[in-house]
Amino acid sequence: MDNVGQGGGYYGQWAYLYCFGGPTSANGTIALNAELKNVIRYLSPNSAYFKTKPTVTKVAFGSPWDQVIDSGTPAVMPIVRIPMTGSCYLYDIDTDMNNAAVYREIIDLIVKELTSNGIAVVLDLHWNCPDTTKISGCTGAQAAMALKNYGNNPGSLAFWNALSSKYGSNPLVLYELYNEPWIQEFNPWYDGDSTWAGMKEMYGVIRKNAPQSLVIIGGKDQYALDPQSGLAFHVKYHQETGSYPTNIVWNIHPYVGAAQGLEHSLRSAMRIALALKQIGPVIFTEFGQYCCGSKGTPCRGGTCSDHLHGDWFVYNIVNMAEQYDLSWIGWAWRGTNVNNANRPCADGMTECNQPDMRDTGGVLTDGSHAGADWQTVWSTFVSASSIMVNDASPNNIAKSDPQVKGFLPRPCIVGQFNLGGICGYDLNTRITDLDYTVWITQSLYDSILPGLPPSGNCTGQGCPSYQCQTYTCLLYT
Repeated sequence: MDNVGQGGGYYGQWAYLYCFGGPTSANGTIALNAELKNVIRYLSPNSAYFKTKPTVTKVAFGSPWDQVIDSGTPAVMPIVRIPMTGSCYLYDIDTDMNNAAVYREIIDLIVKELTSNGIAVVLDLHWNCPDTTKISGCTGAQAAMALKNYGNNPGSLAFWNALSSKYGSNPLVLYELYNEPWIQEFNPWYDGDSTWAGMKEMYGVIRKNAPQSLVIIGGKDQYALDPQSGLAFHVKYHQETGSYPTNIVWNIHPYVGAAQGLEHSLRSAMRIALALKQIGPVIFTEFGQYCCGSKGTPCRGGTCSDHLHGDWFVYNIVNMAEQYDLSWIGWAWRGTNVNNANRPCADGMTECNQPDMRDTGGVLTDGSHAGADWQTVWSTFVSASSIMVNDASPNNIAKSDPQVKGFLPRPCIVGQFNLGGICGYDLNTRITDLDYTVWITQSLYDSILPGLPPSGNCTGQGCPSYQCQTYTCLLYT
C-alpha cells in the first residue's frame, strides 16, 4: 500500500487510481478499478485476442533435431502473474494503515476476477519485505532467497501456508515459491536453514493444503537461470522420499539488454529449457528486452547493450516457445504507470527504458517507447487461430551473427553463449539414475546438461561445424 507522500490524498488512493484497486476513499470499501479489464480483454479465452486451441505449424527439423520436437499442439491457457510482498500480505507493517487485511482483500479481488473469467493466476513471492522496511532484519527488495522469518514474525512458510489454505481448492491458482533466487548454495536453497526457507520446505507447506496445484520453482543461481538446481531437486527429493515431486513447473528468466550476459540469450534459454524438460514442464514467468523494436524497426537507443541478439528477443522467445512447447508470461503490466519522480516518462506509457507490455490507454505497446513490439507478438502468436513458427536465418549460429526477427535456434551446442561447450548427457540417460551431487558441483558456465539430441551419441550434440568438447561425455552415457 502507498502513502500520502507517494501521490495519494489518503492512504491507498494512489493504488486505487493507478494500479488495480484499493480503498475508494479514506474510509471507503476496497474495490478494483477499470485497469484489470484491460488485462482481461487480452486474455479472455477464445476471444478475438486469445485462442486456446490454435493450429500451430512447427518447423520441420531434420534428424536428429526432430527427436526433441513434439508434433502435437498442446492446449493454451491464459495466465497472469501477481508479484507479491510477503510481509505486506501477512502484516503490512510498513504502511501507516498497518492493516494487512487491505492488501489481502485487493489480492483476493484480483484473483477472483481473473479466475472467474477462466484466467489462471500465479501467486509470486516476489519480495520478502518492501525495499524500505520497518521490519528489523528483513531484507527488502530482491533478497537472495525467501526468508524464514520477517523480523520477529513468521515469514515465507507462513505466507505460503496462508495462501495455499485460501486457494488450494482453486485449480487456476499456481504458486511461484520465490522470484529469482541468487543464493548460489544448494543446501539452503533446497532444505532451508535458520535464515532461509528452502524450496523443499515451501513446496511441502503448499502440498499439505493444495495437493494437486502447480508449483513453480526457479534455480539458485543467476536470478532463476540455473537448470542444475532443478535437476538436483528432482533427484534428491526422490532419493529422500522414494517418490517424485509432483506438478512442478520449472522457471527460467531470460532477458537481453542492459547488463545481462549471453547466458540469458535465446540459445542459452533453449538449452536450459530442454534440460529441465527432462523432469517436467518449463515456463518463463518473466522475460523481456531492453532493446527497442518500434513498429517493426529496431531502434538504436535507450539501455540496449546487445542489438545483435536483443532487437527481436521477445518475438523470438515466443516463437521458440511455440516450437519447443514452453509456457511464458510477459513482463510486465504495471497499471497506468502514472508519471512520478522515479520514472520520468510520459503518463500512461510503458516504464521508461524498461521491458513493459502496457502502453497509453491500456493497450499492448508497439515498442515505440522502449522494449518489445508486443502488439506484433500478440497478433502473431496469441490471437491468431493459425500460428506458423518462424525460421529466419537458421544458419546464424555464431555469437557474431544477428538473431533477426523470427530466428529459431536448433537444439545443439555452439559454445559461445556462456554455458560452455561441453557435450551433455546422452538423450537416453535416466536423470534419476544419477546422484544429485553431479548437478550441484557444476557451474552454469561449464554446463553438462541433458536434453539434447542425438539419442545414443552425445558426441554429436554440437551444431554444424562445431564439435562440442567430449572429455566428459563418455563418462555420463
